[in-house]
Amino acid sequence: MDIRQAYLKMLADDVPLNLARFDEASGRFLTGGGWAVTNQMLVYPLALLYITESPVNPYFHDERVLHLIQRGGDAWRDFQNPDGTVEFIKVDGSTWGAHYDCWSMYHWLETYSLVRDLLGAERRSRWEEGLNLAFTGIDALLKRSGVHNIPTWHAQSLYRAGQVFGRPEWMETGRHMIYRAVEEQTPQGYWREHLGPTTSYNLVYVHAIGLYHRHSGDDGVLDCIRRGTDFHIRYTYPDGRPVETIDGRVKYHEAVSATGLAAFSLSPRGRRYVRLLVEKMLAERAARGEPEVTYIKTGGSVKIAAAQFGLVPHIASAFIHHQDGPEEEIPQDRDEYAIDDPGHALIHKKGDWFYCLSGFVCPPAEGNRWGMDRQAFVSVWNKAAGLIIGGGNSKDQPEWSNFEFPGADGPVYLPTAATLHPDAGAVTLDYGGRSGTIKAEIVDARHLRLTLSGSAEATARLLLKLNHKSPLATGAGASLALDGETVCLGGADAGGWVGQDGWKAHIPAGATIEWPVYPFNPYAADGAAPIQEAVGILSAPLSAGELQVTFEVEA
Repeated sequence: MDIRQAYLKMLADDVPLNLARFDEASGRFLTGGGWAVTNQMLVYPLALLYITESPVNPYFHDERVLHLIQRGGDAWRDFQNPDGTVEFIKVDGSTWGAHYDCWSMYHWLETYSLVRDLLGAERRSRWEEGLNLAFTGIDALLKRSGVHNIPTWHAQSLYRAGQVFGRPEWMETGRHMIYRAVEEQTPQGYWREHLGPTTSYNLVYVHAIGLYHRHSGDDGVLDCIRRGTDFHIRYTYPDGRPVETIDGRVKYHEAVSATGLAAFSLSPRGRRYVRLLVEKMLAERAARGEPEVTYIKTGGSVKIAAAQFGLVPHIASAFIHHQDGPEEEIPQDRDEYAIDDPGHALIHKKGDWFYCLSGFVCPPAEGNRWGMDRQAFVSVWNKAAGLIIGGGNSKDQPEWSNFEFPGADGPVYLPTAATLHPDAGAVTLDYGGRSGTIKAEIVDARHLRLTLSGSAEATARLLLKLNHKSPLATGAGASLALDGETVCLGGADAGGWVGQDGWKAHIPAGATIEWPVYPFNPYAADGAAPIQEAVGILSAPLSAGELQVTFEVEA
């Protein structure tokens, strides 16, 4: 497979759907009638398609596409405030303040760099004015910023803007922040956010530093990029999706991420990883059919919870900056592997089974909406069934915790320490003198067992990653719709098991299952989460003994 041609074909295949989103009057690309400033980022891949001649690209020198690029960039300029900021508006209509949107400004800059000679004098002058306003502001912002994912992204953007507009002082500001970020990377290859790793946002750092390298040729950042690449290889399910189990911020997503591809291509292991991710992206596209938009009604307003519209700007960057070369084996190439990441997690894959046990704990991010409580410490994945146990963490919700104990001032559900047991495939969590242990065992090709044990006063829980589009079957012969209505089910009533989509969970009589249990969603103004992030909570009191659940997949 030619990786770069695969990128180009993915982008070209996504154009027709996006043509219908264009609003001629405003130049905006809409989502179900709503608009976000980041919607305009697709003009960057459109610009790439316009200038790139290839058998897989029918949009080379397509005048309709050039019109969309020009008007799409105009919409950014039209939306800018006098200081170059834009209001961070989402497709649900919520507004989050004026800022220099890191994603929009960079992808507008790269669009300009590709088509500047095709804009005409007046439009080119307007775009240049808007971009210079934005990057002047970003330059000042970076000089007083701490290291975080957005400043790191701004840094590579500012370096690139300095190249495009001949501003060496911008390049120096950007380089300085990049090296501050390099210094703060942990030996394990991640950047701490809310005191620990976040698999999803770590991709932003790696992507940014990778683009900086491609813009600058500065090999001084390569070791940092390789450490980050190895981190993401470790924390990737065999189907290419990021492992959310140790993520202190973001939930599980049903998609392979395109963030970081250009950076990963800078090493042999990374290039093999890129090939895995691209193969899985193509498989996703073949399986999903037509993209869809899901609307979630919350509090009287309609929120657009998920949209798969493609034309991802990160894929355009990956096409432009991909580095070819030899590839080296990664764990996902093997039928079985075990990874002990001390102080962080145990990972084991055997055959079609994969589990991750997190051993990372830290205090809660109080007063901060973005950091989740570290409370769910196990995920289970199967090749045929996908993610069965897991989904991520929530905030101020004891019911999302693997263990909960009664306390004088309310429930105790956040551990203060953890011990990983690599030989036993287990993690023990300490809750201020009381403990709970999660043990995972791959029994055979069809079965995996989880055992939760601990103090008799505890309640043990597992997060079932149920598919809301499929009914939940029970051993008693029921078929229960998961359309958002409440489902409460006892283990005895279930006839000993529940299951869907080719898997079963054999559960004890004393266990209960409740669906849907929604997490806190920091990305919505009211905290409401879409049904895709809901879980089914399987719980049982440990007063009756350990909670043992055996998962079975069809032969």
